[in-house]
Amino acid sequence: MPRVSVIMPTYNAGARIGVAIGSVLTQSHRDVELIVVDDGSTDDTADIARAFGSRLTLLQQANAGPNAARNTGLRHAAGDVIALCDSDDVLLPNYLADALAVLEAAPPRTWVTCASRLMTDDGLSDYGFSPFGEVRRDRQRLAILQGNFVSIFSVFPSAMRDEIGLFDESLARAEDWEYWARAILSGWRVAFQPRIASFYRQQGQSQSSDAGAMLDAEDAMIAVIAERFAGTFTPEEEELLATRDRLGSATRQRLRARDAWREGHFTDGARQLRTAARDFPLYPGVRAKALTASAIAPVLQALPAGFPLRERLKDRW
Repeated sequence: MPRVSVIMPTYNAGARIGVAIGSVLTQSHRDVELIVVDDGSTDDTADIARAFGSRLTLLQQANAGPNAARNTGLRHAAGDVIALCDSDDVLLPNYLADALAVLEAAPPRTWVTCASRLMTDDGLSDYGFSPFGEVRRDRQRLAILQGNFVSIFSVFPSAMRDEIGLFDESLARAEDWEYWARAILSGWRVAFQPRIASFYRQQGQSQSSDAGAMLDAEDAMIAVIAERFAGTFTPEEEELLATRDRLGSATRQRLRARDAWREGHFTDGARQLRTAARDFPLYPGVRAKALTASAIAPVLQALPAGFPLRERLKDRW
């Protein structure tokens, strides 16, 4: 069985990092190298990591952001396979064993992304991989330009790092999406491990939960990818990129449709949803919402302003 290097970037995570470290060190797959990269914490994060002694490698650096911390870990990783685990997330004991089983059965130039469950202040909820679920290998190039269907809970051969390099430190957000897009557009493909074997923590207005800033970051990231791989896209991919540049992502189109609906412009909201479903067909939620909205929009539009049903459904987006 291969040796796995687990990279754990961290910053001021003293309240949570002990659980995350423990979840890595108690994996049923025993040949694990855990590299904790402390990105300039000012709390007791480093002391807690250091208390685990020789069971992990602790690297400390001046604060430079999560991308730089991940990259420090990637540079030091000596395993045949690399896994990522943030310091506020938790891996179940069979996480690595399950991922490695999928990886070993997959074709060459493949990595594995793993389903997870979301932890919030309100409890647990299903998270899976992404809104797309599993994506066929022959559709992954187009899919990664529509949205990120690859979880941060990914396990990949060190050869992938050697080929495509490190995370883009110029990106403040969506850096994982850019990394997976770079891999897929370079010829790598994703296999899926569907069993829940990890917990992803989202608290308040964390980086990944700040929707407005994330949408701006996603647009900037797609622009970086479009420039990096210019001249390599198929006509279908070029059309998608042009549509996204002109009308925005599926999420932006859906939000515009929501705003129109809430203002009582039901037919316009339904039309925008149909456009989003047409331009981004891999989003099943958008497609389902477009069908429902299109069915009821004419009825609601015909009702007079102030009619109870009309007013009630304006807010039932």
